[in-house]
Amino acid sequence: MNRKKRELLLRGSSETDANLLYFAGIQIPDPFFAFTLGGRKCALLSPLEAGRAARGANLDEIFDVSETCARAKVPYSDFSALCKILKSKRVSALAVAENFPAKFYADLCREGFDVEIRAAPLFPEREIKTERELREISRANSAAAAGFAIAEEILRISKITRGKLVFESRPLTCEFLRAEIEKAALSLGADSMHTIVAAGDGACDPHNEGSGAIRANSLIVMDIFPRLKSSGYYGDMTRTFLRGEPSKEQARLVETVLDAQAIALSKISAGVDGAEIHGHVKNFFIENGYETKSSKDGWSGFFHSTGHGVGLDIHESPSLGAKSCVLKAGNVVTVEPGLYYRGVGGCRIEDTVAVTKTGARMLSNYHYEWVI
Repeated sequence: MNRKKRELLLRGSSETDANLLYFAGIQIPDPFFAFTLGGRKCALLSPLEAGRAARGANLDEIFDVSETCARAKVPYSDFSALCKILKSKRVSALAVAENFPAKFYADLCREGFDVEIRAAPLFPEREIKTERELREISRANSAAAAGFAIAEEILRISKITRGKLVFESRPLTCEFLRAEIEKAALSLGADSMHTIVAAGDGACDPHNEGSGAIRANSLIVMDIFPRLKSSGYYGDMTRTFLRGEPSKEQARLVETVLDAQAIALSKISAGVDGAEIHGHVKNFFIENGYETKSSKDGWSGFFHSTGHGVGLDIHESPSLGAKSCVLKAGNVVTVEPGLYYRGVGGCRIEDTVAVTKTGARMLSNYHYEWVI
């Protein structure tokens, strides 16, 4: 049976909606409609954006809201303009994403359109990166590496006073290091929002951004995931540092995580199930005596996935986790095993790689020396 031909309709800001950015190829802060017409990619934009988009967007046709409303002799409204365009092109059936605004969904139905909500992924082809996309992700990771370099230098020249790190006569804090990392990324054209700089037990909650003074001899997890301002592509890297002298428990923890990452990297290639890679990492930790369990203080051990896809979203398909997901050439994934035990500290080591037919192609580059 033939399925009804539907035109794709999107609504949102391409600064925050990766599907819209992928479709339109331009970052626009205010919400707008983008849609297909017989295979052509179109957008309905205000006069503020129409000219800029005509010069820089990846669109076949741009409709101006003001001009469309004026010709139709209706009050200025991008929804009214959209309906006029679609009806003039005899479009009756639409497909929208799961995050399409409910108000506009209801309004379209009232206008007589047959609207289908399409399950994710809206653009499965996003999973396979082009060489241009790989270069952008590598460039974003260069901004992360610059953040590590400045943070490492600050740690190196900090003094140890009464068990705390002191930088330029003030206690060195997670907040200060995070700000310096974010400034370094910004200087290379990337926003590094929600950078994690967490020390000691604070690093045992993997998404805790970190706060307060950093003590000497404590593990410091730095997770930097900059987004390029020009293209919207993310990088994602994590390193763990320690200023001072590590304990035997800390040293063994970090070396085990480094070994686990090396194992995971060696298993990556097209055709391999991401869940299988995740299983190898879990088993390696168990074999080395690192148990994962939950208590009143939260989880300890290894309790997150081994990795995730990266691109126009910081977390996207495919995954290296418990759910089966066969890798394809051109996928981009992080490899980020970690161990977290209060009283010892947390450690996570993360790099971004492209999947190839023969293995993993590194898209990030920073050393693994961790004791400063």
